[in-house]
Amino acid sequence: MNYLWRLIGENCTGCGICRDVCSEHAIKMSRAMAYPEPIPGKCTGCLDCVTQCPFEAIEVTPLNNYSNQTENEPKIVSWR
Repeated sequence: MNYLWRLIGENCTGCGICRDVCSEHAIKMSRAMAYPEPIPGKCTGCLDCVTQCPFEAIEVTPLNNYSNQTENEPKIVSWR
């Protein structure tokens, strides 16, 4: 199953904890990037990034809950 990884921009500080705790390496972030980004198709929904983020800046939801997205469509970072 694929998951939608959503960043809540106003909560994110760009600390990179989410990337560091992701055992699937499904989150990319570099010094040149202000915020983390998901790598499409790699998130397994383990929620480590969600539980370890001290700023409550990430939501992970099964992709099948979004009927308007297809499985091949990239998972996007969104601002709420």
